[in-house]
Amino acid sequence: MTPKKYNLPDSVSHKIIELDDAYKLIKDGDTITTSMAVCEPRGFYSQLHEASKNWTGVGVLGANPMQNYPCFQTPDLNKHINLRVMFLTPEVRAHQGRELIHYVPQHLSQWVRNMRLTDPPDIFWGSCSLPDKRGFISLGPGACYEPEVLRMAKQVILEINPKLPFTSGGTIFDTSDTDYFIFNEYKLPTIGSKQPSSTDLQIAEHINPLIADGSTIQLGIGGIPNAVALTLKNKKDLGVHTEMMNDAMADLYEQGVITSRRKTYFPNKIIATFALGSQRLYDFVNCNPVVEFYPASIVNDPYRMGRNYKMTSINTAVEIDITGQVCSESIGHKELSGVGGAMDTHIGAQRSAGGRGIIAIHSTGIDKNTKQKYSKIVLELHPGAKVSIGRNDIDTIVTEFGIAELRGKSVAERARSLIKIADPEFREELLFEAKHHSYI
Repeated sequence: MTPKKYNLPDSVSHKIIELDDAYKLIKDGDTITTSMAVCEPRGFYSQLHEASKNWTGVGVLGANPMQNYPCFQTPDLNKHINLRVMFLTPEVRAHQGRELIHYVPQHLSQWVRNMRLTDPPDIFWGSCSLPDKRGFISLGPGACYEPEVLRMAKQVILEINPKLPFTSGGTIFDTSDTDYFIFNEYKLPTIGSKQPSSTDLQIAEHINPLIADGSTIQLGIGGIPNAVALTLKNKKDLGVHTEMMNDAMADLYEQGVITSRRKTYFPNKIIATFALGSQRLYDFVNCNPVVEFYPASIVNDPYRMGRNYKMTSINTAVEIDITGQVCSESIGHKELSGVGGAMDTHIGAQRSAGGRGIIAIHSTGIDKNTKQKYSKIVLELHPGAKVSIGRNDIDTIVTEFGIAELRGKSVAERARSLIKIADPEFREELLFEAKHHSYI
């Protein structure tokens, strides 16, 4: 039940039901699409392993699971539901391919388009903020696909979490757009900002000169993007048009580095599809008119992204072959995450006047089993490695040893450029193999 202190309007209170009653609305054969990341409907997933035992042929589609819920671990549940995710997280990646969870590979900008074509939702089950005094709710810091799916679905169920920030952009809906509400208050999931290593900082120092004053930036997640943000304190009037908003962007805004004054698409605004970070980040986006969230079909559309002035996208990778093929989502056959928006943003940046798509990567890694160092710049990708960005679309690669500009270059020029920024220990071997296979 809803605590009386929240004094919800009649347009909401008369639609509030209990979780068990909401499960009863699901029919055999239904497809349920859920919101993702911070906006993941915790109530829905928490008891799904029990509720679904009464169903047949129900599809559940989500992304970025934030918890390893029992439904992801329960054997034989696939007899009742088909659990699919559009992006894997550490919490669930071990279950992929074991008849528990099935990963759907596709570019983030195309998620909703593909849903319409292959599996339109019968039910959208998401999360929302408390309603404001005018009767509007917000879907919070999550708009990758949620606003579009809400409009597509035959039935809408939202879990009201008072701790979810009220965000602007495409996330605001009238309470009349929702069929049922469930009250479910809980602390939002957070992730810490990974402290950059010395190698991350070296890479960031190489990237810094590639970002001009007035550029619009897109940063991924992890130590390298955080290191890049630290080096940008000397920049002026940066803008943000990004798939994911993180703490570093909030920091740069408060330091006066991000102003978006020179943005040419959504000027004066920070644009993102979702936010994931600390509670401080969620407080920053709450009722903040500077930050707007829109679906990935808009934000990650390469043509729209390319309308930004000097759009600069920075993503990371697992390994890169000497012709420019990038793998960012698997180690060989082992699925790690997903392609997400890597391809979208890398191409979109290159469509911008003065823009650049950057892949930042450590030159080496350490094998967990053998403890041996290995090169991440390789002659050929590991068997089973998934190509996240093809060599025909590659732009710039950066390691701690320098910059390799590959766009418009021949295979031989690419191979030589990448070998130069590989770890010195592996350069001779890479050069020998490149010549042996007639790349050079």
